[in-house]
Amino acid sequence: MSAQGPAVRSLERQALLVTVVLRTSSAAVAAVVALLGLGSAASPWWVLSSVAAVLVWAGLFGVRTLRGGPAGRFGAGDVVVCVLLCLLHSRLVPPSVLTASAGTGWIDLVASVTVLNAQCFLRQPHGLLATVVIASAYTAGAPGVREAPVVLLLQGLLSAGMFVLLRRAAHSTDAVLVARAEARANEAAGAAARADERDQQRRLHDTVLATLTMVSTGAITEYSDVLRDRAAADLRVIRALGAGADDAADSGHSAAPPARLDAALRTAVFAARPGLPPLTVEFRAAPVLLPGPVATALADAVAEALTNVARHAGTTAARVGARPVGAGAVVEVADGGSGFDPATVPAHRRGLRESVTGRMSAVGGNASVESRPGAGTRVTLRWPG
Repeated sequence: MSAQGPAVRSLERQALLVTVVLRTSSAAVAAVVALLGLGSAASPWWVLSSVAAVLVWAGLFGVRTLRGGPAGRFGAGDVVVCVLLCLLHSRLVPPSVLTASAGTGWIDLVASVTVLNAQCFLRQPHGLLATVVIASAYTAGAPGVREAPVVLLLQGLLSAGMFVLLRRAAHSTDAVLVARAEARANEAAGAAARADERDQQRRLHDTVLATLTMVSTGAITEYSDVLRDRAAADLRVIRALGAGADDAADSGHSAAPPARLDAALRTAVFAARPGLPPLTVEFRAAPVLLPGPVATALADAVAEALTNVARHAGTTAARVGARPVGAGAVVEVADGGSGFDPATVPAHRRGLRESVTGRMSAVGGNASVESRPGAGTRVTLRWPG
């Protein structure tokens, strides 16, 4: 039997289990019925031999099928065993059973189960062809019986129709699952592209746009060494973005190699900030191992927070602390500067909203800002792990 999607595979597994249960249980019941009628049978030794063969075959059928044996081959073997029993019908059941209604003898039980199993093991039209062969053998083995072969044919048609419908439903389910998986993949790809675009915008905001703002406000002058240094650093960022060297912060960070958060923060804290007032930073960070993109996002967010301190807080001192919390980490950036009212920050200002809060959201974390005029500012970054 072929298996394609998960629904088809599940159907095939369940169908195989049902066929094994039917074959083994029907063989046991048939053996009991045959032995009960042994004294009235035309050939008792034929009955005993046939019962033994049926039980052995049922055991072999069940074990090999459950172990993944060739389903089609065992289905065909099941049909062959049934055909042989049907041809020997008149020797295996008492004469009174032959003239009774269909389904009263143990051969009828074996034949009915074989017809049903054939529709599972064999593809159409082979399943129906097996039904016709079994019904013909039944007729040849018991010439005077007319009702039972018709019943077998009806059973074959009904069970074949049932399996066809089940297989179609399974294929339809797999098609839906594939479509949903493709939709999720497309959605994930779109989300990754948007996240990468936002990350590029954050990096441009933190570098190129920050430099242009400093030039426009007169914080650095044209042809100055500070401008040259910042422009060179900004150019390296632009080249990296163009070459796709940046790792999107939210693209599978759980599978990325780990990195030391304290080392990444130390680099961000003590990096040069050309064109900005110098900061004296009190830095305390316990050793914390995090996924690389998460450590990078935290370090970049801290760098932006310190840039805001140097640019807006009116102070030359700040504090940065990091500590592990469970499987994650908490990082705080605080200053005793002029402070501000977060509710009054214009919507077009992207520093805290994108370069800090947005970065943390992209890696599954969050950021909070506590500040008020004259009381300094505290930025808290959390990544839960």
